[in-house]
Amino acid sequence: MEKLLKNSNAESNEVEVETEEINYNKIILVVDSFINMHNMSKKDFLEEIFFGAFKLIPEAEKGTFFELIDDKYVPIVSKGYNVETLSQLVFKKEDAFIDYNCSSNASVEAYEIYVQKRDNEKYSEEKITVMKKLGTYSDYTCLYAPIQVEGLNVGVICFDCFTKNSFSRTSKKILKFYSQIISNFYTQKILYDREKKMYDEMVTALVSAIEVKDKYTEGHAKRVRQYSCAIAEGLHLSKQQINDIGTAALLHDIGKIGISTEILNKPGRLTEEEYNIIKEHPVYTKIILEKISGFSNITNYAYNHHENYDGTGYPRGINHNDIPFESQIIQVADAYDAMTSERAYRSALSSSQALEIIRKEMGKQFNPEIANVAIKLFN
Repeated sequence: MEKLLKNSNAESNEVEVETEEINYNKIILVVDSFINMHNMSKKDFLEEIFFGAFKLIPEAEKGTFFELIDDKYVPIVSKGYNVETLSQLVFKKEDAFIDYNCSSNASVEAYEIYVQKRDNEKYSEEKITVMKKLGTYSDYTCLYAPIQVEGLNVGVICFDCFTKNSFSRTSKKILKFYSQIISNFYTQKILYDREKKMYDEMVTALVSAIEVKDKYTEGHAKRVRQYSCAIAEGLHLSKQQINDIGTAALLHDIGKIGISTEILNKPGRLTEEEYNIIKEHPVYTKIILEKISGFSNITNYAYNHHENYDGTGYPRGINHNDIPFESQIIQVADAYDAMTSERAYRSALSSSQALEIIRKEMGKQFNPEIANVAIKLFN
């Protein structure tokens, strides 16, 4: 009896160890699915999540992720199916997933359905033909979960099994977990797109405000942004830096709203007093932009765009590394556009003339590294 108990305990321990190993492996797979997901594109993220879930669901033999695009559910990620054939399986929004629990009232949950045979009356001949080619016309089990955002099914993830009649409870929990993660991803993306739209509209409105007051500024801000981003890319800066530089360049002259129209639009050269008033516009730019939440870097870059590399600029007279590198990029772009633009008191310089001036001012007004890149780009 004692021997039997020992053997029984040993077997029990082996089962526990095996279970622990399985759970540990599953944990590793789940972690692998989410590492660096915030740095991924949507396509890479969905593929990582889809294949991560596929590995964790042993019954899954094939699978597909459908996304709602222009009122149609389109397969964008799959496993096991012929991609060319699967691409023909596109559902209209109102006709999608007949007999499936994917209505707008359905919560994010994993569902299972056994398809004995498709109803020919509910599908077109073309779709029936495609389903037969794929093997999803009859005799298979599908585990699926809707991807929801604000009550709308923006997608559905499906795993298909052709050798068993059901998926385990664990598999259903895993798919529910992954579908909730994907739903959260889409929700965040939609919120981000809304915020970005509001952000872009706000920036456009600010630029329009100064363009109404200062005719010269019309088009100037957009060109400076274009030149600044080109230089930043030439310097291999990060995407976030380039985006912030672009916004700061677009708003670098917003402080001119605080300068009188008479001075801004004066047809001749400015007096020393008038020029000193103009030199206050970076300070006004800082006052305006620092009131906007999340604009600290952008404010700093725009505020310092008239500081010269040798310390002779304004408003603070700082030099070299004390000037934000991003501001020094905007300064070169701003100067290049100013020189190549028609002004009331002088004609526009040619590109080659402007670049020659930038070359001569390297180490004085302009950072040599940035100037060199600008010369190569705009030559």
